[in-house]
Amino acid sequence: MLRRKPTAITITIEDIASFEESRLRKQEENRQPEKGQINPTYDPSDELKPLPGDKARIVRSREERIGLGRHG
Repeated sequence: MLRRKPTAITITIEDIASFEESRLRKQEENRQPEKGQINPTYDPSDELKPLPGDKARIVRSREERIGLGRHG
């Protein structure tokens, strides 16, 4: 197989500035919701809440789970 010299790449200050501007523009687009859309707030504790329609789980203490709880 034939080999050739690697191509040298030169990065200029203008290239870096263009890249930084593009990166900042993308970050701003991701932060701001599009017009007409509601930006829902995210609550991490929502993952622990039961879904509507699901039966609420009976929460037992550690002792009750391992069989040491009071049985009346």
